[in-house]
Amino acid sequence: MRARKFHKQHGIAYAMLGDVIQANCRTQFTADDFSFVVRVLAKSQRDAVSLVTLLSDVEERDAILDHDLIYNSVVDQTGCLQVSAAFYFYILTRRVLRRVSLDERALTDYVAAVLLAFSHINQLQSPGEATPTSRSFTYVSDMMVRLNNCPPEQAYLLRAHMANYTLFLSGMFVERVNAHAERRGAPGISFYEAVGQSSFLSVAKHPQAKRTEHQAIFEQLGTEFRRVRLALNNLAETLFHLHATPSILIRPQT
Repeated sequence: MRARKFHKQHGIAYAMLGDVIQANCRTQFTADDFSFVVRVLAKSQRDAVSLVTLLSDVEERDAILDHDLIYNSVVDQTGCLQVSAAFYFYILTRRVLRRVSLDERALTDYVAAVLLAFSHINQLQSPGEATPTSRSFTYVSDMMVRLNNCPPEQAYLLRAHMANYTLFLSGMFVERVNAHAERRGAPGISFYEAVGQSSFLSVAKHPQAKRTEHQAIFEQLGTEFRRVRLALNNLAETLFHLHATPSILIRPQT
C-alpha cells in the first residue's frame, strides 16, 4: 500500500491513501475550527475554558460538534466563514445524514471527504488519466469502458473512484443529471444509483478494502446509496440557497 500523500489545491488540503479517499475529515480540523466552536457556544470566559478542555476529548468533541448552534451558525453566517473546508463539509454532511437516521460518524467522515475531494476539479478525472478531460465531468460510461480494459491492480482504484463519483454527481447535482436525461437522452438518476450501489458493494469485497476501515463504509454506502444520495440532495439545496453558485465561500487555509 502506498504511503499517505497530502494534496493541496486552491489552499485547501485533503488526504488520500493510495488514491483512495479517506474517512478523515475530523482529523483535518484546524485550530480556527475549534476557535469557531468556542465562539459559538461559550457564553463566558469560564465556558470557553471548559469547552477547550472538552474539545480535547474525542467523544466529547464529537458530541459538541452535533450541537444545533454549530450547524445553525455555519449555515446562517454571512460573509466569509472562518473555518476549514473539512469542518464545513463535515458539519453539513453530519446534519443531513442524521436526518435520515444514518448516525455513524465514520460514514459522515467518508461522505464529507468525498465532497471535499470532488470540490476540486482535478478530482473529477479518473485514476490513470494524465490530464483532466475537456468536459467538466467524465462520463461514467467512459469509466466503465476503462474498467473492462485496465489491469487488475488499477481496477480497485477505478471502481472506488466511480462509486465516489456517482455519489457526488447524483447527490450534489441531481437537477443537472435530470436535465441532461430529459434534454439529451443521457442516463437518468436511476442509472447513477445502480452504478454507485454496485460499485460500492464491489469494492467492499476487495482484499484492499478488507484490510482497512473502508470495508464497512463501502458496504453501508452500497446498501444505503439511495438514502445517502437523497440526504446529499438536501445538502445541495442548502448550499444553493446559501450561495448563488455551488462554490463554497470559505476562507482558504494557508
